[in-house]
Amino acid sequence: MQKLQLDQKLVHKISGQQIQFIKLLQVPNVALDTYISKEMANNPLLDDLKDSDSEENIEESELPLEETFSFSDTYSRDLGKTNHHIDDQISRENRIESIVSLQEKLREQLHLLHLSEVGYIIGEHLIGSLDQNGYLPHDLEIIVQDLHVMHYLELSLKEVEEVLIAIQSLDPPGIAARNLQECLLLQIQRHRPMDPVVQLAKKIISAFFDEFVKKHYEKIIKKLGIADTHLLKEALAYITRLSPKPGWANDNIDLMRNFLSPDFVILEDQGKLTVDLVHYKAPRLRLNKKYLTMLEAYKKNTKQNAESLEMRSFLRKKLEDAKGFMEALNQRNQTLLKTMHAILELQYTFFLEGEETDKLTPMILQHVAERVGVDTSTISRIVNQKSVQGKFGIYPLKFFFSEGISRSSGEEVSNKAVKNRILELISVENKRNPDSDERIVEVLVSEGYNIARRTVAKYREQLNIPVARLRKVLE
Repeated sequence: MQKLQLDQKLVHKISGQQIQFIKLLQVPNVALDTYISKEMANNPLLDDLKDSDSEENIEESELPLEETFSFSDTYSRDLGKTNHHIDDQISRENRIESIVSLQEKLREQLHLLHLSEVGYIIGEHLIGSLDQNGYLPHDLEIIVQDLHVMHYLELSLKEVEEVLIAIQSLDPPGIAARNLQECLLLQIQRHRPMDPVVQLAKKIISAFFDEFVKKHYEKIIKKLGIADTHLLKEALAYITRLSPKPGWANDNIDLMRNFLSPDFVILEDQGKLTVDLVHYKAPRLRLNKKYLTMLEAYKKNTKQNAESLEMRSFLRKKLEDAKGFMEALNQRNQTLLKTMHAILELQYTFFLEGEETDKLTPMILQHVAERVGVDTSTISRIVNQKSVQGKFGIYPLKFFFSEGISRSSGEEVSNKAVKNRILELISVENKRNPDSDERIVEVLVSEGYNIARRTVAKYREQLNIPVARLRKVLE
């Protein structure tokens, strides 16, 4: 016998405008014009102010107040007018749309895969989530949550991972990896599987990755029982030729920074710093007067057939969508500005006094989220793939987030400053007798840093610096 049961569930439904807002937060400014243009192509109620035949305000029509939306003009005046002097300060070289072009190429390849309709939605989202190095920086659990929020999709981790694996088969090799080990393995799998050098390289990366990174080659030789060290050298040389950052043609960090397209610019006026958004000639939106007039005519017509009722319903839906999109766009820009203002306030000394790592203040997502009044997940979406231009260069927003190290004076400094000091110490060490981690700790402690040996070891590994015995140069 079937048993009837009544369950109460609390379900939080997110509005279409909120979904647009979440999507827009992740779009870099350099790609905003493409995003807006696609929205305009799908909604006839959206109009580009520069394409309008006149600067007449839509309030001149006979539309009632509830059918007008004055934000479109506010957006054009308040945000559009500041673009000219900002554009002059950004060099053309810094506008290369590296990550955008990468994602476009991947989207073109995506449509060659035999995916379901839901699969293409997952694929588009995964591609849009890649960072400038071509990695997927988010856990799949977060991707599943975002797809649920944005597209109302109830998906399992397995379903999302299947699409991710399909994307990883696209070019360039190593794309959409979740870590360096996976990135290298994806590239190795593209090469000759029967080649002894490739086979050995695959064994090293899959089973002895930690030993490889730490250059513990003698452990690899012992565990694999390798008699031919010449073959090992060939395998290691082969691995070093693989790309650790498939999203970039060149691995040099300074060159990579030059290719970043800034989303913000720090301006200085009489010793005071301010923030402005960089707009890459994105359309200046307003509601389309022609379709508003058409909608008003349908409203006034008392004798309507099924076709006219359907058209009226269509236009009203597109009008609401247009209003929601422009409101979400405004909300996005204001939230981005608030976020960069908060980062500037926390890192004011860095931007004002020379942009050196020792001027950085320890800062985590929570610090910024509290100042902006949003969740840390919102800040995470904002800082991903976005950058700021200061006096001396362009910095990814992620650069400013770091843990703190306390000093004997009670002051907290960024761990980036400590890493920089470790680099300095190792660069001037005696290569015949390199400094051990213990010796580096002694120097840092004498300089007032409260730091443990395991922390120095962790930072050294993050800097890809081998242990002292592997840095030793023989006479």
